[in-house]
Amino acid sequence: MISNAFDTRGGLTYVDRLDFTRGSPLRAVRRMAWPTVKLHVDDSTLTLSSRTSSDTLRHFQVEALPHRPLHGRFPLPATAVSFQVKGRDQVLLFWTPRVGAVLRKLADLGWDAEDPGF
Repeated sequence: MISNAFDTRGGLTYVDRLDFTRGSPLRAVRRMAWPTVKLHVDDSTLTLSSRTSSDTLRHFQVEALPHRPLHGRFPLPATAVSFQVKGRDQVLLFWTPRVGAVLRKLADLGWDAEDPGF
């Protein structure tokens, strides 16, 4: 039987939407909230959980994009998946070395996920 879910581990940062669009790209790294988080995704929910807390998002609320920080004017390889959530003033950054795999799996499960393009 094929599973319609996947799990992976990484870090999580909650960034104010204005800081994310206009602020310093390194500010998010310094504000990492949860260094060890489990991401669990199935057809309808996405759950980020740590030892002390969890955050569950619904399918219709989320757009997933690769987060490519800039060094000067040059984009660096994606190091995080940004989850833009409707109705929230924050962007969630899920830090992982497997950005491409996470985005492909999200797209396979029907989530609104941008092709990582690497």
